[in-house]
Amino acid sequence: MEIEMTLQSNGKRNLAAVVLFFLTTLAVGQDVGPQLAELRPALRSVEAKRILEHVKKLASDTFEGRAPGTVGEKLTINYLAEQFKKSGISPGNPNGTFFQNVPLVGYRTVPQIDVEVAGKKVPFAFFDDFVHDYPLLRPSATVKNAPIVFAGYGIVAPQYGWDDYKGLDVRGKLVIVLSGEPAVADKSDPKKLDASMFRGETRTYYSTREFKFDLAAKKGAAGVLVVYDPTKANTYSLFQTFAKMEGFALKPSRTNTRTLISGLMTIDASKRIFSASGQDLEKLSANAAQAGFSAVETQARANIAVRSKLRDVVSRNVVARIEGSDPVLKNEYVIYSAHWDHLGRDRKLKGDQIYNGAIDNAIGTAMLLEVAKGFARLPKKPRRSILFIATTSEEKGYLGSRYYARNPLYPIADAVANINLDGGNAWGITKDVLSASYGHSTLDETLEEAAAMQKRIFLRESLGDGGYYFASDQIEFAKAGIPSIFPFSGFNYAGKPKDFGDGKWNSYSDNDYHQVSDEIRPDWDLSGAAEDTRWLLIAGWNVSQTTERPKWKPESEFINLGRKR
Repeated sequence: MEIEMTLQSNGKRNLAAVVLFFLTTLAVGQDVGPQLAELRPALRSVEAKRILEHVKKLASDTFEGRAPGTVGEKLTINYLAEQFKKSGISPGNPNGTFFQNVPLVGYRTVPQIDVEVAGKKVPFAFFDDFVHDYPLLRPSATVKNAPIVFAGYGIVAPQYGWDDYKGLDVRGKLVIVLSGEPAVADKSDPKKLDASMFRGETRTYYSTREFKFDLAAKKGAAGVLVVYDPTKANTYSLFQTFAKMEGFALKPSRTNTRTLISGLMTIDASKRIFSASGQDLEKLSANAAQAGFSAVETQARANIAVRSKLRDVVSRNVVARIEGSDPVLKNEYVIYSAHWDHLGRDRKLKGDQIYNGAIDNAIGTAMLLEVAKGFARLPKKPRRSILFIATTSEEKGYLGSRYYARNPLYPIADAVANINLDGGNAWGITKDVLSASYGHSTLDETLEEAAAMQKRIFLRESLGDGGYYFASDQIEFAKAGIPSIFPFSGFNYAGKPKDFGDGKWNSYSDNDYHQVSDEIRPDWDLSGAAEDTRWLLIAGWNVSQTTERPKWKPESEFINLGRKR
């Protein structure tokens, strides 16, 4: 059903319209500073109505959930290229097209892990007890009699003096590790965490599955499983959903290292295995949180078998470019990114089968188009060039951004910043804004300055524990050494009750995120998405104009983890 929305449809939206007019006047009126006056054509070009039009198209049933390698992909990428072209923006690929081919392997995998202790089988079933995330990309592969090792949190972090693999050889073994990272109490206040160890209350990249998977693979492990408690978070159930679907990975090169299986296991299953080996998970976990922890090799052994149906798929990033005006700085780039893909269609479902992905990420992609159109409206082009990348396969593990970072169309050393748009605000204008994880780079100050120009408050804090920073495309640009940021609307909505924002986002997270119900709703008010688009346009413009590049902050792990450029 087509849903028409206007700001005049009811009293609440009339209020939103007044707030939008007020904020836009502050941003582009005659009394603003020279920077915003310079941006007036761009800021005025951003319209909530057009963002909605893009979302209606991208999240329509016709596009079938925008899965890579489907008709939905073809419709999506052609629509995006058409919109860039209509805005007068040049193709971003030096070959003269808007597309960058991304070679993928689609896989449907059924893994089996048989666990024995002293000749007795320990129940350990696929799906209920463990699920795969990344398998080895072969039709079939096996490892026999692999010792099972507990390696704490599975982290090696030299700047914190932490090494869970110290003195441990895991070649050919199945490694079990805890989720997250060690929580080290502050000596001056035991109720708080020590901010100098793994950034205290804020998560680091060391806590992620991907870091643990990659490290175990580099160490030569046969497999690695991360322990999760399904009753405390929806992570495990989410990966159960993914396990039923076709997965995707970048087509491996000869230098790729990968374990036979990298996945998740339940806390109950881990207790079962350790108990059968005469060990207690609670005691092991307590020891793992202490400096100087030593890994434990259990009495358990595992036979691992992986069977996969594989197919080659060529997906595409959509790339557009505005060339800078400065004879020197035009060779450097500010990258805006947003993933166009979602989860596609599941014909096994009864009723609605299409994962429309309206908030995740049709809104973000629509905002990307509006940012691009805004830059195209400027009579004076930015000093640095601007690159717009609508990435493929973010939902399959940030594959489009990873491929670009490894196979850039322009030298990665010339990319100065990445601003990633993933998930958009559908409920009106917020007085505050923030980022997924505060403290990584000087882009914090860039966003704060842009928010101040809109008379909005940038919160100097992370969204939750900061873990969202590792959950979208910006992480691949960060790993490539590019200062990257994941901006968010705040929760203090203009003209709304104090708990309005929390209620909306919590409801979305609990009921619609990665569900077929992520669709356009009658109560949407995209004035907030439009104002956020202006905010990010201002921020990117400011980066494009200054000679100095954004920098990583000393407390960010990406000073060490980011590839040298």
